[in-house]
Amino acid sequence: MTDEMNPEEKDGEEGDSLSEEEALLDQITVTPEDSAQFPSELILETQAPLHDEQRQTVYQKILQLTVPQKIRLAMLGNREARNILIQDRNRIISMAVLRSPKLSENDALSYAQQRNLPQDVFAVLGKNKRWTKYYPVKLALVNNPKTPLHISMRFIEYLTERDLKALSRNKNVSSVLNQSARNTLQKRGKQA
Repeated sequence: MTDEMNPEEKDGEEGDSLSEEEALLDQITVTPEDSAQFPSELILETQAPLHDEQRQTVYQKILQLTVPQKIRLAMLGNREARNILIQDRNRIISMAVLRSPKLSENDALSYAQQRNLPQDVFAVLGKNKRWTKYYPVKLALVNNPKTPLHISMRFIEYLTERDLKALSRNKNVSSVLNQSARNTLQKRGKQA
C-alpha cells in the first residue's frame, strides 16, 4: 500500500487547511491598543508615496516581526505594510491582510491584478462578496491566471461583451475560460 493520495483528497486537505487557518484568524482579537506596539510608519497612512529608502526601512522592520506580530500588523497596518505582508510566504499572514478593516476596493483590485501572490489570496478574494460586488475586481480575477478556475467561471456571466471578447482571446488564462467566454457571447447573440 502506498502513501500517495488521489488529487481529490489533496484538494480536500488543502481546502481544510485554509479553513483551519481562517478559523485560527477568527480566534485572534486585535484591538486599536495593539497598534502601540508598532512604529508609527507601519500604522499611520501617508498621502505621499514612500521613497525607496523609506520602503526598504519599512520592509526591514516587518522582517524582524514574529508571526503573531505580523498578523496583528496585517490587520492594523497602513497600506505599505499590507502590501508587503500580502506577499508573505505564510498563508495565514496574507489571509490576515484580506481581513483588515482598512482594506479598500483599490487594494483588493490591486491584489486581484497581481500574479505573484499565493493562489489562496485569489480564492479568498473571489469568495468574498465585499470585493466581488465591484466589477473591476471580478474582471481582474477572471483575467488573472492564478485565480482558481471555479472562481473565474462564476464571474464570466457578469462580464460585458467587450471584456468577454478580450477574455476569449486572452492567452494567459485557461482555454476553458476562453471557450466559456465564447459560449457566453454566442448565448447573447454576439460573435467572439
